[in-house]
Formats: sequence, structure tokens, C-alpha cells
Amino acid sequence: MGNPNPNPNPNNLKSIPRMDDTTEPLGATALMARVPVDVDAAVRALPNRSAWLRRVITEAAKKELMGGRE
Repeated sequence: MGNPNPNPNPNNLKSIPRMDDTTEPLGATALMARVPVDVDAAVRALPNRSAWLRRVITEAAKKELMGGRE
């Protein structure tokens, strides 16, 4: 059986330490995507992959989806 309460408690999310210097509020749930094997291997090899993924997704979304606004 899966988690009967899949929505995380926002108060618990505050206790997860960030591995970078970002301070913006984070979404309540994680974004997930499957990528090609070679990309997966490269990203998983990063020492701080969550911070890297957060940065590149944020940059791309601002540029491509939000009209370049900061």
C-alpha cells in the first residue's frame, strides 16, 4: 500500500536543510521527471544535485515560461 497521506506537512519541509544558499519558499511537493540514462548518470554524479537541478529548472522556467522575469 502507498502512503495514505501523500501530501507533506509544510511544517516538516522547513526542517529539511538546503544544500545551497537559496531562500525562496519551496513548493510543497517535488517535481519529478525521467531523463535519458546518460543525463541521469551525469546529474547523479553531482555532489549537490538538488541545488543544481533547482537552479537550472528555475533559470529555464524564468526564461522560457515566465517571460524572462526575475
